[in-house]
Amino acid sequence: MKTSIPKIFILVTVSALIGMVMGGAFGCVAAIISPGLFATLIPWIELEPIGAATVLGAIVGVMLGGGLGVFTVVIQLLSDWISHRKGPSSGR
Repeated sequence: MKTSIPKIFILVTVSALIGMVMGGAFGCVAAIISPGLFATLIPWIELEPIGAATVLGAIVGVMLGGGLGVFTVVIQLLSDWISHRKGPSSGR
């Protein structure tokens, strides 16, 4: 895959958005299953458990999804660098 700045930007952005959706869905389901856990998350503020868990899950999902996208780019760059370093005459 030929890497360019727009492709890298799109890859990381899409992976962060997918992580946001998956993290938000996970947080929503977790709050539906056990609302008492998220109601006591911050005891001095009255929180709606489903909303708080969805937002927290989405925030963590963006970070983890974006990190996975960056990891993908780094592995691709290292793979390209190693294959160029070996050269076409190595027989592999």
